[in-house]
Amino acid sequence: PDPWADAPVVVVDDAALSSNESANTLADRLHVAWATRQPTVIEWHVDPQALAVHETFDGAPWAAGGDFLFPLERLRFLCFSNNYDARSGEPKWWWAVKASSIGASQGGPADVLLNGTPHWIDGGPRGPLDSLDHAIVHGESIDMGRERTVPTEIPLVSDLAVDQAAAVAHVGAAARIIAPAGSGKTRTLAARLTHLIDGRAIEPGLVIAVAYNTRAASELRERVAGAASTVRTIHSLGWAILRESNPTLDLIGERDVRNVLGNLVSVPQRANSDPMGPYIEALEQVRSGLFDPGDVEAERDDVPGFADAFEPYRQRLYGTGRVDHGEQVYGAIEALLRDPDLRGRWQNRCRHLLVDEFQDLTPAYLLLLRLVASPQLQVFGVGDDDQVIYGYAGADPGYLIDFDTYFPAAHHYALETNYRCPPDVVVAATTLLGYNDRRIDKTIKANRTSDGVALTVKREDNEQLAIIARDTIVDWIEAGIRTDEIAVLSRVNSSLIPLKAALAEAGVATNDLLSADSIRRTTLRALFAWMRLAADPEAMQRSDVLEAVRRPGRGLNRIAQNLGIRRISELRDLESLSVDLDAKQASRWASFCQDLERVSRVARNGDAGEVIDSLIDEIGLGSSARTLDSGRGNASRSSHLDDLVAIRRAAAIRPRLDGFIEWITQVVATRTAEDGVTLSSVHRVKGMEWSRVIVFGVDRGALPHDLASDTEEERRVFHVAITRAIDQSVVLADKRRPSRFLGELDGSAPKRTTEPKKVRFERAPAKPAFALPAVGDTVRIAGGYKGTVTGYGGDEITVMLDRGVELTVAMGEIKEVTKAASLDDDALALVELLKAWRLTTSRERNVPAFVVFHDATLEDIARRRPRSEAELLEVAGIGAKKLEEYGDDVLAIVADAG
Repeated sequence: PDPWADAPVVVVDDAALSSNESANTLADRLHVAWATRQPTVIEWHVDPQALAVHETFDGAPWAAGGDFLFPLERLRFLCFSNNYDARSGEPKWWWAVKASSIGASQGGPADVLLNGTPHWIDGGPRGPLDSLDHAIVHGESIDMGRERTVPTEIPLVSDLAVDQAAAVAHVGAAARIIAPAGSGKTRTLAARLTHLIDGRAIEPGLVIAVAYNTRAASELRERVAGAASTVRTIHSLGWAILRESNPTLDLIGERDVRNVLGNLVSVPQRANSDPMGPYIEALEQVRSGLFDPGDVEAERDDVPGFADAFEPYRQRLYGTGRVDHGEQVYGAIEALLRDPDLRGRWQNRCRHLLVDEFQDLTPAYLLLLRLVASPQLQVFGVGDDDQVIYGYAGADPGYLIDFDTYFPAAHHYALETNYRCPPDVVVAATTLLGYNDRRIDKTIKANRTSDGVALTVKREDNEQLAIIARDTIVDWIEAGIRTDEIAVLSRVNSSLIPLKAALAEAGVATNDLLSADSIRRTTLRALFAWMRLAADPEAMQRSDVLEAVRRPGRGLNRIAQNLGIRRISELRDLESLSVDLDAKQASRWASFCQDLERVSRVARNGDAGEVIDSLIDEIGLGSSARTLDSGRGNASRSSHLDDLVAIRRAAAIRPRLDGFIEWITQVVATRTAEDGVTLSSVHRVKGMEWSRVIVFGVDRGALPHDLASDTEEERRVFHVAITRAIDQSVVLADKRRPSRFLGELDGSAPKRTTEPKKVRFERAPAKPAFALPAVGDTVRIAGGYKGTVTGYGGDEITVMLDRGVELTVAMGEIKEVTKAASLDDDALALVELLKAWRLTTSRERNVPAFVVFHDATLEDIARRRPRSEAELLEVAGIGAKKLEEYGDDVLAIVADAG
């Protein structure tokens, strides 16, 4: 027709619909035309019912990925929502036909007559249009059976800043609102929600606002009292969807989760350990990060059997009418993927979706929101790519940077004023973020004028940092600042132990998550055992000797358990036990006793700090902690070295060795107070604010953390920390090991090139690249993983990865093959010794032998003959967990074998 003579032409044919990829590409093009109201001609070259199929996805939700959408569902909407259908030769406006459901009749000077009044019917993005000669009713209202006319004059919420008002008044489909720290994010989101329902008269049943957590949801509800029912958390949204799919489900807690998991996996039980904890973390990785369970198991050494247990775990839950916390979102995704009717109902309820803290979305959260927002994808996403700090859970700045990829034709808005922080903090934070490459360029200015120094960076003696922090807080309190207006933030939770100790000594209450469990990990158990032995070598306890023997590892653990330690009480008694050992064992035992004597001499001064220094630097607990840490893949929790640094700093507060362990144990177990000074890791307080903030321990190795793989995310963590302050932020660092980030606050540090973090394990196409490797060969596969071949068949091989699990991979994933040296007679004999030990150990711990070590791992040990914990970590199948559990025994067997 003439009005479309110059319009672009889009062809819908069999080629365009031949794959999900091509069909989604076509849908993206049509989506841009729909969202921008661009006149478009669609040439139809397929069967009239080609788009009538209601699609399903029967695979596992993790296999879909965060970028998944159903293409035919999208095309069915985009081809007909705001287009005349002229396939029969005569243009037909289907909305005029549908309008009969609300009593409208076709004809008149517009599309329909509604109550005798001419009305146009709009099928595009809902919002005000340029002045027309007749009233407008939107297709959404017709779908709901409502006679609701689109308002012509829509006032905004008053008292909005110009940048906030521009975002709130957005007209179109999707919108990305970049909201830096303190820029009025929640205010803008609340104003938009009110604007849609009260201003644009959009039916509340079509609008949902999604907050990240219950605290944020409560705050948003308080601001939009009239629309409070539209506010949900991401998990409550998932739970509502899942319950609609399966109304009989109940939600269970972690205790029940552990019970169900415990019946599916075999884990060794040890005092002061939580072998089930890693499995719970692995569940979160799959269901939130949408990782393949096999890849999750392959990347860790502490969840043997997880991949095989993942689906049976879920089946047992559903079989008993129960689900856990993580299943609220993951199960909802599965229900939406498999049930088109359920999906359609929720898409009708989520036609206008507002999303808070968009930068914190994980792949699963993104997938859930896109499924319910489809096909319109009218998402108003508010967030800040500079506050993406949950990368370990799957969050990625790319979701905001590449917002248009997920929500085509999105408009972009930016809030530019920081209303929270003083100018000093805003300038420093902006300068710091300028060192990141993967971010959205933005302007950030302070709303306030400077009224003194608001950002202070102090480089002090390591031992004095907690004392300086305490004195600063006491000064603030004496100046009239309430304790609940003060926060101390650190990269990891254990770093806060000396702060709690220092404040407890000063009588200042704290609000924290520290507990007795905070000092029960293996390295600190060893540290305290050594300290007790050193403090009183004439009254040694067997439990302390056995703990000290384990760490640093010296191959004496099993030997010590078999010796008559129950009969000893003094160091000379301990030395005398070597008579029952062979020459090699006796030498190692003598070395252990000499170390005890050495640290006992240091302890005679009665100074806890001196003893801790000796244990870390001379006895080797520091290097032992680093070795254990090197087997971990991320810094999602405190490292063993973090624990040691924290206790050393605590020793400066109470230097006396006598009673030190009892004192620190009592300190961390002290009950917290809600109105006390907040002590928290940065990751727990994003979105919160205090008058005064201390960022504690900004040291080399702590921030950026040694175990972190993404330096840019670590920089964002630091930025989040300093921008929690309303009035003053103090940064404290060890002057001997200051973080390189300190120089980036003022721009004095040179800029370095950083590589973006690899987020997913990418599988390569299955095409042969090498001749079949033999069992025992070492291979490097796609993603940088290395391991030992344990079996093969057809075009696949089974590889024992260095992290301790087996993975079946396609031949095309092999990047390099290193032929294994054949085992000589001595190595074969060592394998037999190791197998005998494995059998005994598996029986003692009531677990299958493979949970201890696979044969391929034992053979690699025999081939390499490691002499230290660091060398043992190089063996395929051994990571931090295996090293901690079995390393000492293995090193002893290797050493004794000669």
